[in-house]
Amino acid sequence: MTASESDRSPKHCGFQLPSAPLLVPGSSLSREAVKMYARLLFMSCLIREAEAEKEIQAAKQAQAKGDYARAVAGYQAALKLMPDAPELYSNLGIAYYYQKQYERAIEVLKEALQRKPDLEGPNLFLGMAYIRTSQYEASIKPLEKAISLNPKLRLAYINLGASYNEAGKGEEALQVLQRAEKIFPNDEEVLYSLGSLYYALMFKTYGKMARVAPNSYRYDQVMGQSFEERGEYPGAIAEFKRALEQNPQAPGLHYALGNVYWLEGQNDKAIPEFEAELQIAPEDYLSTWKLGNIYLQERQYDKALTYLQKAIQERPSLDQAYRDLGKLYMQTNDNKRALFYLQKVVQMAPTEPNPHYLLAMTYRHLGNTAEAKTEMDLFDKLTKAQTERRRPPDAMLPGAGDETEGIHSKVEPDVH
Repeated sequence: MTASESDRSPKHCGFQLPSAPLLVPGSSLSREAVKMYARLLFMSCLIREAEAEKEIQAAKQAQAKGDYARAVAGYQAALKLMPDAPELYSNLGIAYYYQKQYERAIEVLKEALQRKPDLEGPNLFLGMAYIRTSQYEASIKPLEKAISLNPKLRLAYINLGASYNEAGKGEEALQVLQRAEKIFPNDEEVLYSLGSLYYALMFKTYGKMARVAPNSYRYDQVMGQSFEERGEYPGAIAEFKRALEQNPQAPGLHYALGNVYWLEGQNDKAIPEFEAELQIAPEDYLSTWKLGNIYLQERQYDKALTYLQKAIQERPSLDQAYRDLGKLYMQTNDNKRALFYLQKVVQMAPTEPNPHYLLAMTYRHLGNTAEAKTEMDLFDKLTKAQTERRRPPDAMLPGAGDETEGIHSKVEPDVH
């Protein structure tokens, strides 16, 4: 066998060709006969690799079409021809995974990693197969390995977070998903997974509070918040009042009660609660803004102006206060000042429809019809988009949301 043939020796035929001719002492085989035998072995191996490659390509095509049974058969046939190829074990294990034969996937993927531990795919899919069989502790190591091999492997972070959470390691899950958010700040699956974890940790913490301090003002406050989130305002008012009876000086309680009154339109009851909050916590910019909002509703413009300007000083990013100042100046026919504040709102919250409508009205009052039309068109577009986002679940297209499963966000990868 020539040197060039030796360099091209197939790697996974199940044997290694000698680097020098085999001459056994006393043998009658000539050197040329040994070379010929080696060449035959080499050509046989090339033929086996070519046959295996045909099976591999057919298996990949089947897998791309979702025919995982055919893909499994193809990879198995290829492995008979190339029994030591770690990539083939990887492909076969992944095909088993998509076929939902998770136990077989685990077995085969482990074979791949025994031959080549630093393969990314087998580590990822092994971890996910462990999750599918509720072996959360076992899934952690391969998923961590997958991340170490590819720090931008989104699926590994999401599934590792789920594994840590199911294994009762909430802090570790939080760290993993917070890291993922930094790498993928706008990824909806990462954000969903992190939000779901926050939600689960919140309920876990509040559940503990219910057990250890069911009669505390904090528990009443949490119950009030729960009623408020569900829109059950009478229940929220009762709980916040109960909390205030226990601790009338606790920061946040007067605001919470005043806010429910504000949501119900009971401004006469909201005002004293917001004022009481500011006596306890003068820096509470939300109470300041909502007092300004109430006085704007009641057309007490001097009082409204004082509170709204103060709210902006305390919280320069509070776009609602800028919006209310814009409305105040619109109502007092100072459209140039209204324009200034409404343009600020649009810069701060460009996807909110209402500021664009107010801005359109202001441009119209100023006689700028072209800008008024532009803003009104934006208002219509954003309102339509907002309506689409708020569609009820039964109006979603078939298959929407199929990539996640409940709170754990065990996301499936695309077929490779």
